[in-house]
Amino acid sequence: MKVTLERLPESRVQLDIEVDQERLDRSLDEAYRRLARKARIPGFRPGKAPRAVVERHYGREGMLREAIETLVPKAYSDALEEQDVDAIDQPHLEIVQLEPVQFKATVAVRPTVELNDYRSVRLDPPQMEVTDEMLAEQILAIRKRYATQAPVDRAAQWNDIVTGSVAGEVDGEEFVKDEDAEFQLVEGRRMLVDGLAEAFPGISRGEEKTIEITLPADFPVERLAGKVAKFTLSLREIKEEILPEEDDDFAQQVNADDFPTFEALKTRLRNNMDDALKKDAEIHYQQDVVDRMLEGATVEFPRILVDREIDRMITESSGYDRQAYYNHLARIGRSESEYRESLRAEAERHVQRSLVLSRLVEAEDLKVSAEAIDAEIESLVAPAGMDGDRLRELFATPEGRDRIQRSLVTQMALARAAAIARGEFADGATEATAPEAADEPPAAGEPAKKRARVKKEELA
Repeated sequence: MKVTLERLPESRVQLDIEVDQERLDRSLDEAYRRLARKARIPGFRPGKAPRAVVERHYGREGMLREAIETLVPKAYSDALEEQDVDAIDQPHLEIVQLEPVQFKATVAVRPTVELNDYRSVRLDPPQMEVTDEMLAEQILAIRKRYATQAPVDRAAQWNDIVTGSVAGEVDGEEFVKDEDAEFQLVEGRRMLVDGLAEAFPGISRGEEKTIEITLPADFPVERLAGKVAKFTLSLREIKEEILPEEDDDFAQQVNADDFPTFEALKTRLRNNMDDALKKDAEIHYQQDVVDRMLEGATVEFPRILVDREIDRMITESSGYDRQAYYNHLARIGRSESEYRESLRAEAERHVQRSLVLSRLVEAEDLKVSAEAIDAEIESLVAPAGMDGDRLRELFATPEGRDRIQRSLVTQMALARAAAIARGEFADGATEATAPEAADEPPAAGEPAKKRARVKKEELA
C-alpha cells in the first residue's frame, strides 16, 4: 500500500492512498462471497453461483464497489497507523480510482500548540478592596429582608409596596390587564415598558390615572411595537417599607449567636465580601493571564473543536432541553445556523484558552495525586449529608475520578499561570490540590483536554 501525507491548514491532513493488487484481490474474494449469498440468479441457489456468473451479474465495477466497502476503511485505518496520524474526527473520503484502488482521506488531527516564551509573561494583579459604599449597599439589602410594612394614608412614593390595577390598550385593543397587581416601586427598575413605573409615585389610594407611552420597537407583541399605548392605573392600597435601624437589635435579629453587636455584623460582612471580591478578582486575573499567554502562543486547531464547543454551550444554556432551545430561537427570531454562527467567536476563544492550559500542564509537568483526588471528592460530598454516600460512589467511578482529575489539573494550570505572571513562581513540579479560588474554564471538547500528560498510575 502506498501512502503519502499532506498537512493542511486548521490541523488537518490529507492521505493519498493506493491499495496494492494483492490486498484488492483478497477484498474481491470476500466481496464475491457476500454477493453470492444475496444474489438471486436463475438456476442457482443463494451462495452457490460460480464466481464468473456472479461477476457477470454484478459487473466488474459492481464487484469493485462491493469490495471497497470494507477495503477502504481498513486501508484508511492502516494508513493512520503507518503515518502516525492522531485523528480526532471521522474522515472525508473521496474515491479517486476503482482499479487500482486509489482514494483520498481528509481528517482533523490533534491541535498543535506552542507556548513560545510564556514564562516571560508579566501582569500586575488588580488591587481590590471593599469600600464603605459597597458595605452599606450589602447592609441595606439585609435590612430590606427584615423590613416590615405598614399602610399609609398618602400618595405613593418610591420604595412603597402598592396594590392596584394596571390596564393597557392600543387603538381600543387591550393587551395587558392586571387587577390585582402588587409590587414595590423601586426607582430605576423597569416595569413592562420605560416610563410606566415612574407614573405611580404621586397616585393616591382610590385615584385613577391615565398616561400614554409609545411602545418600543422591540416590544414582545410585534404588531404593537412603535404604537402609542394608553395605560390606566389605580391603587387600592399603599404600604410603607419600614427598615430596621442599624443597631445591635438588628444584628441580633439576623443571628443572635454570631452577631451580638452591629459592629460584629459589619465586620463579618466586610470580611466575607473581601474574600469573595479577592476570589472573583483572582479568577478574572487568571483568565487575563491565560489570554496574555495566548497572545504569544502559536495555536492551530481543527474546526470540529469549535463546533463541539458550540454544541456544549447550547446544551448547557438550554438546560439539556432541546425544545427549550428551539423556543429560544423562535423568540429571538434566528435560524439555528445563524445562532450557532453568533456563538462561534466566543467558542473559538474557549477552545484556544483550553488548548493553552492543556499545553501548560504538559510544559510545567503538573500532576494530580490520588490523595488530592480523594480529598476533593470528600470536600464535594461533605455538604450532601444523607446523599453523600451515593455521590461518593458516582465520583469513585473511573469516569468520575477522571472528571475530578481534569478539574484539579486545570485549576493547577490556572494557578501556575498566575504565579508566572506575578513573577513569584519557583521551578519544580507541583503535586498538590489546586487553590480553591480557581474555577475550571469552559471545555473545548474532550480531545483537547486529553492532551494533559497525567499518567494512569498517578491516579491509582
